[in-house]
Amino acid sequence: MVAVSDRQWSDVLGVLKVQGTTLDRAYLREWARDLGLAALLCRAVEEAGLPTAGESA
Repeated sequence: MVAVSDRQWSDVLGVLKVQGTTLDRAYLREWARDLGLAALLCRAVEEAGLPTAGESA
């Protein structure tokens, strides 16, 4: 698992909460997968309260 500081995690969640509906989620998933961060992205999306099942964006 990648170490993430509390500040970094808070920033990520903040961006997801504010911009979540406008983010290109497919692009984020692609890069997260390529960088070995897919599980971390999934966790962030869930903690931000964004839909995860059947993602279309």
